[in-house]
Amino acid sequence: MCYQVKCGTCGKSTWAGCGRHVASVHAQVPEGQHCACRDWPGVVPAVEKEKKAGEDSATTAAAEASSGASTEASSVAK
Repeated sequence: MCYQVKCGTCGKSTWAGCGRHVASVHAQVPEGQHCACRDWPGVVPAVEKEKKAGEDSATTAAAEASSGASTEASSVAK
């Protein structure tokens, strides 16, 4: 079982234990209090989540724009 511990280097919260329950420990630590000295296996860092969300929004917007353009073109062709 994994559990929360204080990092000896930075003083923020990190984890110890088997490594199978890291995500549940991560969820219990307030945002901004996670130690970055060690990886959190199975947890996507907030920076990567924001980056992915931005990419997903851009992809969706591009798909909608493309879909709208083809609908307009087919309406004009008829």
